[in-house]
Formats: sequence, C-alpha cells, structure tokens
Amino acid sequence: MNLTLIICIVAALGGLFLFLKARTAKEWQISPSEIPTLISKLRSSPDPLAWAQVISEENDGLALDFSVNNGRFEFNWCLLGPKNLEDKGRFIDFLDRNGFAHTEIKAANGCPLIDVQGSNLEGLANRILSEMYHSAGSLRMLGEGFEWP
Repeated sequence: MNLTLIICIVAALGGLFLFLKARTAKEWQISPSEIPTLISKLRSSPDPLAWAQVISEENDGLALDFSVNNGRFEFNWCLLGPKNLEDKGRFIDFLDRNGFAHTEIKAANGCPLIDVQGSNLEGLANRILSEMYHSAGSLRMLGEGFEWP
C-alpha cells in the first residue's frame, strides 16, 4: 500500500515538473536587426498564441511585446515595467507623430497594454529603439509558440 502511494506521488510530481518545464518561456539574446525575423517567425507559427517580449537592459528594462493571437499580429507596450510606465506619454506622442493608432486595453490576463495598430509594425520596434532611445544594443528575448532562430 505504501509503495503504491509513493509511486503515485513520484509520478504526479514528475508529471507536474514536465508540465511546468514545457510552459516556461525560452530566452535568447538578439540584435535589433533580428526583430523583423522574429515577427516573421511569430506570424508563421502554427501556435494560436505565439508571443515574444524583447527587453533592452541598456534602457532600464524597456520592454516591447509582440504576439499573434488567433492569426492577428499584435504590437503592445506593456504598462507594468517601470521604464514603460515612465515613458508612456513619450511613447504615445511618438505613435501620434508617426501615424500609428493606439488603444489602451487590458489583456485577458489583466495586464494593462497600449495596443498599437498601423502599417509597418515590423519596423516600429527598431524605430522606437533608434529614434526614442538612440539604442542599438543587444536585446534579451523571451517567448514561446515559435521556433528560434
């Protein structure tokens, strides 16, 4: 009886470990020039919810979020990180000056976002990095639902 219980507990813990490991986002280092390739990979992913977040440590943890949600490509400015919150007004001004529509929303998980719409969203991230932050350094990328590289 005790041996059966121990085997069941070990099997359950092993299954839980494998499940959690499979749901942990992967991490890579990329350059800003790889962002268009990243977006292409997201768009071609068979996963109904593929996502990536690129983080510029050079700019105090500035985070740019990309996802494909049931076939729709999304570029979002997440309003959780200190740098993104601090620069919210500056970001909105940049979008307005450059003809991008934007809406402040809450994601299904409750995360407050600025959802950006417009043409050439692929080039927007690099414009933000170069024009707003004068940065071209390495980026940390987190994501799941797509193959990299």
